[in-house]
Amino acid sequence: MMLSDEPRQEFFDDVLPPVVEESPVPLVLDELPPWHRPRKQLVREEQWMRLARRLICKSWGTPGLSVQGGQSKPEVRYLTLPGTDYIDVRQLADLCRELKCCLTSTGFQAQQPGNRHVARAQFREKSLIDAGYITEQSYTFERRFEDVTHLDSAAYRDLRRRGPFHIVNVDACGSIARPKASHANRLVDALYRVVELQIELMSGPWLLFVTADARPQAIARDTLDRLCKAIFDNADTNKDFRDKTTTLFSSKTTDLRTAVSIAAERVGMRFLKLFALGLSKWFLDLAKGRDWDMKTHRPYCYSTTPRHDDTPSMACLAFEFLPPTAGLFDRFGVARTKPKVTSLRGDTAARAACKIAEMIDADDAIRSDRQLRARVTKNLHRYLKEAGYKQETLAELKSPRS
Repeated sequence: MMLSDEPRQEFFDDVLPPVVEESPVPLVLDELPPWHRPRKQLVREEQWMRLARRLICKSWGTPGLSVQGGQSKPEVRYLTLPGTDYIDVRQLADLCRELKCCLTSTGFQAQQPGNRHVARAQFREKSLIDAGYITEQSYTFERRFEDVTHLDSAAYRDLRRRGPFHIVNVDACGSIARPKASHANRLVDALYRVVELQIELMSGPWLLFVTADARPQAIARDTLDRLCKAIFDNADTNKDFRDKTTTLFSSKTTDLRTAVSIAAERVGMRFLKLFALGLSKWFLDLAKGRDWDMKTHRPYCYSTTPRHDDTPSMACLAFEFLPPTAGLFDRFGVARTKPKVTSLRGDTAARAACKIAEMIDADDAIRSDRQLRARVTKNLHRYLKEAGYKQETLAELKSPRS
C-alpha cells in the first residue's frame, strides 16, 4: 500500500482549529492580537534579537555563515511561525541588515484556503520581499508545522529541502502535548523532528526559541512525567545539578522529588521553571546523543490568563545547540601530536538550572520599569504602523494592561 503524502485526518481531531469560511477580502487591522503587546516585544528584543545578534557575530565568516558563490552577503536562514504580520521576521531583517547579512525566511502557517488571514499573510510576505528585507527565496508554506513530524509528509520534505537553519523560532503559544492526544502529531513531536534534522544537517551552532503554554492542565501528564525523569536521571548522578535544581523549585525541602511533585501541581512560576528545566534536559540529552552540546539561555514568561490574573502561564525559552568540538581523540595513540585544544563549555546541565532560576516575568518587567516600557512600546508601535495598523488601534499600546 502506498503511503499518503499527508498524515491521516484522524490524527488532527484534537489539534486542528475549526474550519473558518471567510471571503478573501482585505483584513482590517483594527484590533491588536495578544502577541502584539509591549511584553511580547520585550521578549523579541531581549531574548530573540539579543541572542540572534550574538550568534550571527560569532558565526560570521565561518563556513556556516559566509559569502557563497553568487552571493554578495552571508545568508541567515530562519524558520518561523510568522503569523499574519511577520513582526519577528521584519525585526530580524533589520538586525541582519545592520550586520551586513541577508535573511531568508521559511514559515509554516496553516489556514483555510481563501481565508482573508492567508491573503493578508501572503501580501505581507511579498511586501517584505519587494522591499528587500528578506530574500526572494523566502517562502511560507500553507501547512501545519506539526506535519513535519511525519517523514513521509510533504511538510517534512519542504523542511528538509529548506534547511538547515541558523535560527528556529517555534512561537506556537499552544501546548507542546495536549492531554489525551494519542497520536504522534503534537508540537513536541515536531520539535523532536526539527532538532533531529538540524543536528544531522547543521555544521555550526544554531538557536532554538520555543514559546508554549506551560500550565499543569495544558500538558499531558505522561509527557510531563518523562520530562521530570530527564531531570531526575541527571540529578541522581550530578550533585551540583541536584542541589541547584532543588533550590530552584523549593527552599522548604531538600528532597528533589518532593520539590518537583509540589511544583508540578501549581500554576505559576514554579511550574514554568519545572517545564523549562525538563525541556532543557530533554533537548540536552538529545544533543549529547550525537556528541553535540546545548546551552540554555535565560527564559522569559508572561500571563495569558483571563480576568486580569497576572499569574505567568506562557514560557519563552531559548536554547543554543553547539556542534562537536574539533579535537580528535586518538584512542590507540598512533599520532604523537595532541588534539586541538577547544574552549571548555562547563557543565551545561548545571548551567540550565542556573539560567532558569533567572526567569524574567515580562509583565513585571514592563510594569516596574517605565523607561523599558517606553522603549519597547515605541519600537513595537513603529513595526505595527509599518504593517498597516490604524493609529487609533495603536493607541491601545498606551494602556497599562497592554
